[in-house]
Amino acid sequence: MMKEQVLKNTPMMQQYLDIKARHVDMILFFRLGDFYEMFMDDAREVSRLLNLTLTQRAGVPMCGIPYHAARNYIKRLLDEGKKIAICEQVEMTSDVKSLARREVVQIITPATVVDDDYLDALSSSYIVCLASVHAGSMPVAVTDISSGEFLLDVLEEDHLPRIRSLIAQYRPKEILVDEDEYFSHSNFAALVDEGQAMVTKLPHGYFSVHDGFTLLCGHLGLANLKAFGIPGDHPSLAAGGAAMRYLMDTARSSLTQITAFRLVTSGGLMQMDEATRRNLEIVVNSQDGTQKFSLFDAVDHTRTAGGTRLLKSWLSAPITDMTELDRRHGWIASFCDDVEELKRVRNELGTVLDAVRLSSRVAMNKAVPHDLVSIKQTISTFFRIVSEKHELYQMLLSYHVSDENLESLLTLMMTIGQAINEDSKGPFEEGAVIKDGYDAVLDELRGFRDHGTDILEEYLAKVKGETGITTLRLSYNKIIGHYLEVSKGQVDKVPANFYRKQTLVNAERYTTDELIACETRILRAVSDAEKRERHVYEAVMEDTRRNMEKILAVGKFLSELDVYQSHATLARERSYIRPEFVMTDVLHITEGRHPVVEKTLRAGTFVSNNLDMEENSGRFCLITGPNMAGKSTYLRQNALIVLLAQSGSFVPATSVRMGLVDRLYCRVGASDNLARGESTFLVEMQEAAHIIRTATPNSLVIMDEIGRGTSTQDGMSIACAIMRRLQEMRTKTLFATHYHELTMLDTSQIQLLTLEVAQKARKIIFMRKVIPGVANSSYGLHVAALAGLPVDVVRNAADFQKKHFADYNMSAPEQLDLFIMDDRQRSGYNDTAVLGGADDDESLPIREIMEELEDFSIDDSTPREALDFVASLKERLRRLKQET
Repeated sequence: MMKEQVLKNTPMMQQYLDIKARHVDMILFFRLGDFYEMFMDDAREVSRLLNLTLTQRAGVPMCGIPYHAARNYIKRLLDEGKKIAICEQVEMTSDVKSLARREVVQIITPATVVDDDYLDALSSSYIVCLASVHAGSMPVAVTDISSGEFLLDVLEEDHLPRIRSLIAQYRPKEILVDEDEYFSHSNFAALVDEGQAMVTKLPHGYFSVHDGFTLLCGHLGLANLKAFGIPGDHPSLAAGGAAMRYLMDTARSSLTQITAFRLVTSGGLMQMDEATRRNLEIVVNSQDGTQKFSLFDAVDHTRTAGGTRLLKSWLSAPITDMTELDRRHGWIASFCDDVEELKRVRNELGTVLDAVRLSSRVAMNKAVPHDLVSIKQTISTFFRIVSEKHELYQMLLSYHVSDENLESLLTLMMTIGQAINEDSKGPFEEGAVIKDGYDAVLDELRGFRDHGTDILEEYLAKVKGETGITTLRLSYNKIIGHYLEVSKGQVDKVPANFYRKQTLVNAERYTTDELIACETRILRAVSDAEKRERHVYEAVMEDTRRNMEKILAVGKFLSELDVYQSHATLARERSYIRPEFVMTDVLHITEGRHPVVEKTLRAGTFVSNNLDMEENSGRFCLITGPNMAGKSTYLRQNALIVLLAQSGSFVPATSVRMGLVDRLYCRVGASDNLARGESTFLVEMQEAAHIIRTATPNSLVIMDEIGRGTSTQDGMSIACAIMRRLQEMRTKTLFATHYHELTMLDTSQIQLLTLEVAQKARKIIFMRKVIPGVANSSYGLHVAALAGLPVDVVRNAADFQKKHFADYNMSAPEQLDLFIMDDRQRSGYNDTAVLGGADDDESLPIREIMEELEDFSIDDSTPREALDFVASLKERLRRLKQET
């Protein structure tokens, strides 16, 4: 204990403790020579997380990592949700016994990094900042430091559902909250804690409208924010100021990549709650949280990292601005009409690097020389794209980059190309960054430095001639510098102007005034060349920094162009069409297809379906049909077509004519939230309640099997009541149910739709076609059999159904009966015909026939071979029937 106290009282440890006290919630990387050291609790935690050896000195736990390998360890800690404070030696003293001055130069958190080593290139890195509720509204800020994006918003109503939707939309790496709001509202705290994001609680004093206004104006050097349409007393400034202050506290560097603030108006976006985003699987699937089988995965043909992020953003935030939608669709149409240009642009975009994030690194002084080369390469690609067909791109250019900016970018591209060595990798390295021939002063210094050896060799030859010492050698070491070495046998020839520097066993080492002068000139040239190269590099970097806003504009232009070519490529490959928007509230989809399901099937095999909703009729569709017949696919495909259309994409259909949808709701699937103590049925009712409270006639609602998870009577009653309320609201609704009794109610204002089913040889065939009418069975037993439920279990279910529910079906048409049959029918009934095989020996011939059918390739057979094959199967089945 005494030793530990002694160590803690040393000047170095006292310095560590003082700095650690100001960064309690972070792991402190404390620079000691060539290592970052961690002590005490930090050392224990890092040792456990990174599997490092934990040592101790005087009882104090410690562990360290080499500073040159820190990036890998930092990334692993970020993945564990940790914050890291980087403490560097910022000033060394001349007295070796004095303590070096250290300070924290950067705080690294999951969403405040800009280095490629820490970022997912294809995903944004958002921070969501939530202020406390004031006067019924919650101020919000959303920012991405890696791209300079900074959004402000206010949530006016239903704060918790809207926060959940906001988090689902942006999927932030970090959430900043007002600690007063967090600790005083448990529901709010539980909501922000339940996700993947790191949660940071900021003091209430950070969230001030006045301070936020001052901070944001000061950042851009403006007197006000009128240029962005933000009044000085706007509530969102409370969250915006807190977010900006947090960025400044963590980055500890320039944030000039943030060049604008955008006030989000919910009226310009199609609203979707968290359940809708989850159920439609827009960016990630609901099974494992990956992008596979998501809508994004199905439609993505982007070629750049920025384009990929923008496509995700557009899919997550469909718009209701008809003018902007027409602009986006127009660009896709132009690429569809000019296939050669589409191919050219796709090829060019394949060489584009991430200009947006490169600019952020330049702004924050995190860039390395090769980042400048990457910026030059991207600007060069930009000019190649727009110069060949300048008129085509003029409108999009004017949206992002002015003609004056084009000239500046061209000059910058040439400067970087002339100055920076393209082979330079990693951090700045003297002698390897600036090209020869770019700077005359640097060339002269390099020349003297590089010819220093020649000068020394000339001097050595001269001294040998003057002294007659033929074995004289001129060498160098770090301790005594350059020296003349004379063997012991020729020491008597050494002239008086030689000064002894070192005596060895077999030789003496000398220097001279002339050698000292040569050495000084050479060393000065090396030092001056290094300083000059650094100076020239910083000048090029500063020139790049001055053009950063223009580089950002180029990055955004290329990202937008990438999304357009992606949509056009998709449209051409899978026959997507341009949707037509009209001022009336209608929705007409002809031969619509599910974009995700269609991609997984063989081309041309997906069964398309129509949907027709008029402004004053047919706005409620009651859909019945068997399990596995395609009801859920039909529901989702119509929602996804609307979402794609309003995100600016072409859509999978032969024609779409629609009015703008203001809100999209998707109540499908069964899920619970055990962490919040919510059952499946409760979650379902909460989602239904939210729809009823917030939907409008311009909304589109899809509801699948509402009323599950409770008794049949309760569920059917709730489904009926919800159905009637949505009809009264005149909301466009697709309502799928297995409660066939609902079709017996007043359906004069309802479209009755069902999924077509065919029966052939006692087999059910799902046609996947939506037709007018009512289903007479859900065929649940059939699906149970297909799922592999044992034959005897399915047979018992059929017997139970026949005994207890013989009169239950209220629909008029006779059911296609597979399991409920009389004894005469059952005596000739072979379960394997439907079930695809059982475990007894009698099923083996049937199973063999089915396997042969599965293996038979129609595409690789002639018509005669196919007929012979069918004939042989018929003969085998005939014999099998005789045997049984």
